[in-house]
Amino acid sequence: MHSARSPFTLEMLGMPNDPLTALDLALSTAICVGGVGHVALTPFYYGHEQGINQAWFAGSGLALTFMGMLNILRLRGDATAGVMSRVANLAGTSFLGFAALQNREAQTVAGFALAATLSALAMRK
Repeated sequence: MHSARSPFTLEMLGMPNDPLTALDLALSTAICVGGVGHVALTPFYYGHEQGINQAWFAGSGLALTFMGMLNILRLRGDATAGVMSRVANLAGTSFLGFAALQNREAQTVAGFALAATLSALAMRK
């Protein structure tokens, strides 16, 4: 019996077409989606609270999203890596900016300054 092969392969994405790479990509994508969902659920879980608790809850989701993005970068190894790192830097800067407005402690402000500097450096070529 002959089975039809799917025309949608990892090779189309510039990656080796093996099961471990497919699993790696699926898990990386799931981590990104889960992180975005975590951030989106922040108002439902912390809507009754204000400030830093909401920021930390959302930040956990951002960390998951960034982890997924970095794994995708590892798998792709092409021009997409530059775009995704710029997006990750801007999102991290936005998050830390919000956190710094809520919590004006030295480490929060320093984290924001670091992220803003990294974003500026990433925007160069």
